[in-house]
Amino acid sequence: MLTIYGKCGQMRSWRDGNSHCRGEPRMNTSNNSNQQTLRPKTTVAPVTVIRFGEMMPDWGEYHESHAEGNHRAIYRYIGGISGQNLRSPLPGWEFTCGIAMAPPQNGAPLHDHPDEEIFMVWEGEFEIFWEDFETKAPKSVILGKYDLIRVPSGIMRGFRNVGKDDGFIHFIHGQGDYQYPVYPESLREGLPDDARTESYVKQPAYDPATQLVRHEECPRNWSVYHEAKLPEGVRSLRRYIGGVSGDTDEGPPPSLSEGEIGYAMVECGNGRGAPLHDHPCEELFIALEGRWVVYWADERGSIHQAVLDPWDACWVPTGVQRGFRNADRTEGKIHIIQGQGATPAPNYTEDYSALKANA
Repeated sequence: MLTIYGKCGQMRSWRDGNSHCRGEPRMNTSNNSNQQTLRPKTTVAPVTVIRFGEMMPDWGEYHESHAEGNHRAIYRYIGGISGQNLRSPLPGWEFTCGIAMAPPQNGAPLHDHPDEEIFMVWEGEFEIFWEDFETKAPKSVILGKYDLIRVPSGIMRGFRNVGKDDGFIHFIHGQGDYQYPVYPESLREGLPDDARTESYVKQPAYDPATQLVRHEECPRNWSVYHEAKLPEGVRSLRRYIGGVSGDTDEGPPPSLSEGEIGYAMVECGNGRGAPLHDHPCEELFIALEGRWVVYWADERGSIHQAVLDPWDACWVPTGVQRGFRNADRTEGKIHIIQGQGATPAPNYTEDYSALKANA
């Protein structure tokens, strides 16, 4: 089920005018070099657990969705098209994201957005295709499982399932205000009257061909955080995009530089994970493989938790101390999306300054 918690741990709805999280979680007041000044309390929405099995697919979100080759079901974790009825559990604040399920030889035609768009395949194989900004020449790349590509605003792009079975591709937009896509002239029949037809930028920020990350080529960094030296904190991060609040300079760097969001995959064994911490941005956890527990503290210091099965998610706003651990018997994978591309080191509940001093 979709479960929405206030910081007191009670089930609540973000749409309720009285649902704003009040107060701050209990913090460690000792001399901690990692400690940040307490950030303003969150006022957007409570912690929200999203169950993939209860997400509503939309087969007709766009005017071209029913055309041959464009069939796809859109599952949205966060956000939706501005001005339309919201189908996702939460609106977008700093980013939007979801999953597209496409039958073989189907997907999304050429389109553009005002923000960067990130694609990662979760099941199957997809072709990501785009037009060169200067020459309009077609370009493409095939993505396998957990491969990723980042596309800037100003580039017409699309995707197609090139596998033999239904495929699933995860997409993220770097802004919370999701606008109806911009389409080339050949795809504008039936376009909504208020839809934009001109690009949002005069020049793309980068070439998509330089933004491809193969899963096996994205290195596992076991030293992103000082507390990862503890037995319960041992975990690796594949940092696809940005530093994701790393507090050390050890290990391999992120595969792609900071952008509009931070994006990583955490892998670890049973009982291991991240301790209670906070960030100055919203954060989304999506279980990929295995079962995971996301837990958080309320203003009294009481701990609440939710168990995530594959593709279930937990959204946490800033101002809430949160952590996670692998609840399965074997190594698992969980996605982390941070709503800002460059964030400071985590604001921990516990004092880990001695680990930093001994580094």
